[in-house]
Amino acid sequence: MEFSLVVILFVSFLYALVAFGVILAKKQEITNAAADGARAAVGSMTPAAPAQARVEEALGAPGKYTATYVPGPCVGGTGDCITVTINWDYAGNPVVPNPPLFGKVTPDTLSAKAVVQYS
Repeated sequence: MEFSLVVILFVSFLYALVAFGVILAKKQEITNAAADGARAAVGSMTPAAPAQARVEEALGAPGKYTATYVPGPCVGGTGDCITVTINWDYAGNPVVPNPPLFGKVTPDTLSAKAVVQYS
């Protein structure tokens, strides 16, 4: 009897650790994709096109995320910057299945933002 209670708690705790690690890895992947997309715009006259291509190549999951590519003047500096923002719809596209009672602690979206001066 006691063993079954302890095993259930232990397995739940272990699953929560693994799920947190996988979610954290996906967040890092999204952050890297935003940074790579912004860096891809450097040296381009149309910065949004190479940024979009690089983000699509890095994430390869159309429909699971939204990305915006906003070129414009740099804040507090000279030159032009591009801001790449990615929002992953985690509620609609979870990386790991939500076990009962854990759905409230997982995020609805994973987001990342990167800004790079390209000229």
